[in-house]
Amino acid sequence: MFVRPLHHRLATYRTHHHHTYIQRTMMSFSTTADDDTSTTTVAVICPPDSPCLNAAPKNIPHTRLLIHNDMESFQRDPHFADVSAIMFVALGGNVSLLPQIFDAAEEAPKKIKWVHSLFAGVDALAPFIKSHLLQKKHQHVPLTNGRGAFSESLAEYVMTAALHFNKQISRVQQNRIARTWDKFVMPTLAGKTIGFVGFGHIGQTTARLARQFGMKVVCVRNDKTKQTELADTVYGNEEKEALLAESDFVVSVLPGTPQTLDYFGSDEFAMMKPSGVFISIGRGTVVDEDALANALMKGQISGAALDVFKVEPLPTESPLWDCENLLLTAHNADLTEDYFELGWKVWEKNLEAIRQGESPITLVDKNKGY
Repeated sequence: MFVRPLHHRLATYRTHHHHTYIQRTMMSFSTTADDDTSTTTVAVICPPDSPCLNAAPKNIPHTRLLIHNDMESFQRDPHFADVSAIMFVALGGNVSLLPQIFDAAEEAPKKIKWVHSLFAGVDALAPFIKSHLLQKKHQHVPLTNGRGAFSESLAEYVMTAALHFNKQISRVQQNRIARTWDKFVMPTLAGKTIGFVGFGHIGQTTARLARQFGMKVVCVRNDKTKQTELADTVYGNEEKEALLAESDFVVSVLPGTPQTLDYFGSDEFAMMKPSGVFISIGRGTVVDEDALANALMKGQISGAALDVFKVEPLPTESPLWDCENLLLTAHNADLTEDYFELGWKVWEKNLEAIRQGESPITLVDKNKGY
């Protein structure tokens, strides 16, 4: 038998009709991918023509990726029986395949030992989590996500929105169009209060930026005893009214769960300062959009910036389109040039941790859904 060099790498990419197969493995001595029992075979639920595949890592040792978006293609794959992990790509991925692949693996020698969502949100996986991962016999199977991959870009978006309203950029633009020389007083962010409802990785990354502007940082957390040097004040959930009344900018970074549905409604917007600005970058389901549109149109709050919505694309009949004091983006605040690379890097770090017998770095609490 031909003995290959220790660090020889094999990387193949093959497309046949609608069947895409990517293999990444390191060969060690006479070991090949097919007879190497240490190879991790991952079922990647994703359209074969997805741009995210261009960023797929090319040199991960002992790893095989099977990329399909329908069960028939997975079952035709010669390595499907070896699947021991699943990755779900929300951008076009067929979420109904999760339970099907999981159940099929139960009949194979290798069971599913890990499930990962390429992006941070796992609300689309909620039915699968309930029907499978929360079952007693599967509670040991970790669920991870892309948490932290896009925090920097989202933090920049929040600060951009804050500056947009603080510096009255809309007024500046209108002045140019009207050829009006309007020498108004332009405020600074220094000394203003920014309040975060939800203070995970994104909120904390944004807080660091806000502090650079000299802003006061407050936040609402499930456990107010979890103090942090990044926040001047930590409120509990029952104290959200205090945060809303105090903050010049209210930032929603909440996950999408049944408990957070319409978390921000008429009552919450009424609690805010008339000069306050609402910024939403977590999940669109946490905002009662009709209530927000009403608050904006009545001048109950000064402005809002939304990058996430209940229905996307935002329906043309939504009243939000008519709000002049709304900064609206198409859920692309984190769509950077290296968007997919960042997501894959988080997956790689989790893979390495699991292989080392360590706890995954972005473990999702399956009961909470984030």
